[in-house]
Amino acid sequence: MLRDEIHKIAGFFIDALFPGKPFCLLCSSKLDKGEKFLCEACRRKIEPVKPPLCLKCGRPLERENSICDDCMGKNRHFVEARAFGAYKGVLKDIIHLYKYRGESGLCELIGEKMCETLKNQNWPPFDYLIPVPLHPERERERGFNQSLLLARKISQRTGVPVFRGLIRTRPTEHQSLLEKGLREANVAGAFAVKHGPAINGKTLLLIDDVYTTGSTADECSRALLSAGAAGVYVLCAARG
Repeated sequence: MLRDEIHKIAGFFIDALFPGKPFCLLCSSKLDKGEKFLCEACRRKIEPVKPPLCLKCGRPLERENSICDDCMGKNRHFVEARAFGAYKGVLKDIIHLYKYRGESGLCELIGEKMCETLKNQNWPPFDYLIPVPLHPERERERGFNQSLLLARKISQRTGVPVFRGLIRTRPTEHQSLLEKGLREANVAGAFAVKHGPAINGKTLLLIDDVYTTGSTADECSRALLSAGAAGVYVLCAARG
């Protein structure tokens, strides 16, 4: 008990002397010099998905060179989709802080992980990065578009420009709140392309934070192909 009290008193004086020292957003421990947002211990818990993966959407599977049940028999409009990690544990916590708690600075860390995944893909060069758009009402409510911030960070690292011509034409329900069977109908026809000639014949990389059933990615890809894109690939931070 005495030792605990001593630690509390010491912590009080440290905080008084160094009031601006940042804390890890997950475990609240003080960050060491050079650390940002998360301590090294929490960073090490962010793990990438490991193969074998669905050849189409990147879902973890038990067998090599396989297609998952979600993609089997479906005519996906994108060529391939990949995500850095599984939507659970530390990565899920980070995305929630980023998306719903206003910690927009985390786009730097999340974008870094997405770039690691991008480097490991045997994909063609891209002409544009395409952030999945929010409806203007949702963006005003949140204060930012999480996919746009990620696209900008990835653009800084890769040199691929961001194209903002993909728009959401109507508000939709949160996909995360809907059952699997309702997600496709929720986003059907919800996207369109402005300035379509700019992407005619171009190879595009669609950027989003989480891939779950693929309904949003597929509908965005359909709109981009209808506007003349040659092919659409999908890169996300997490795989549900």
